[in-house]
Amino acid sequence: MNLSLKKEKEEQLKLVVRLPNWIGDALMAFPMLLALQKKGIDFVCVGHPWAKELFSETNFKVITSPQIKSSKWCYNFYKKNNFNYGLLCTRTLSTVVPMRLAGLKTVGYHLFSNVRLNYNDSLHTVENYFDLANYFIKDEFKLNDLTDKVPISKKNEEIAKKIIQEKINSKYIVVCPYATNLHKGKNKEWPYWQKFCRKYNKYKIVSLVSQSDLKRCKLEYPEIIVMSCALPVTAYMMNNAEFVLANDSGAMHIASFFGANIIGLFGATEIQKTRPWYGNYLVGEKGEFVEINQLTSEINNLI
Repeated sequence: MNLSLKKEKEEQLKLVVRLPNWIGDALMAFPMLLALQKKGIDFVCVGHPWAKELFSETNFKVITSPQIKSSKWCYNFYKKNNFNYGLLCTRTLSTVVPMRLAGLKTVGYHLFSNVRLNYNDSLHTVENYFDLANYFIKDEFKLNDLTDKVPISKKNEEIAKKIIQEKINSKYIVVCPYATNLHKGKNKEWPYWQKFCRKYNKYKIVSLVSQSDLKRCKLEYPEIIVMSCALPVTAYMMNNAEFVLANDSGAMHIASFFGANIIGLFGATEIQKTRPWYGNYLVGEKGEFVEINQLTSEINNLI
């Protein structure tokens, strides 16, 4: 292929990236999106409503809809915007079919993708997503060179600073005691949260949870500060904390990708796939959850 024809083909590329269905997974796709951006590829992200808030201060084009799981809505969106390529972070039939029907050449892990990659369970999820981008960037960038954190707007920083000053007004740690869904039938939540929150007294404890968990958390943890904030505000409050403790969850990946001092608590999930991409994690003996005395000892070493 001569250079002019190659350039023409690159200019014609109009890519849509179907983001994952979970906040943590969408953040683990961030290095992949950075690679596409650095390559100069014209791409649009499509996903759940929270995705626009999550990446609000990036230069990514993000389209969101509460109908994102509707095959009809997706098909119409792809056709209307004349995309010719689709990159699928998801691995479901319901997400690949609308792209195929709309005439897009799909790159993903599903059997029905035009270009099908093998998902490698021995790799981190970040690495698997990055492999999808390699179809377009052709190894021009290395994953380890993409170390940017997700940015936060000045407006959200000011909102967070005001909350910290008015509601906390001291050094603090953040705990995120909840995790959505089970992992192969096992609970992903560290079993000693309540005991830890009653016992730990070096810094003030703040729990940052989703709006749906706010009432529950206030009832279960009456002795600590419990709040629910917008995602970028939550991220800044995590960054300002002495450290963040979280299960393998979306909260853990928010702390990781926005640059907080995260300590992930593992004992049920696959560490090699979902550990904090940036930050620390702990696991107990024989892959079980770490005990409180081990955690407090590790905290003292880490800070």
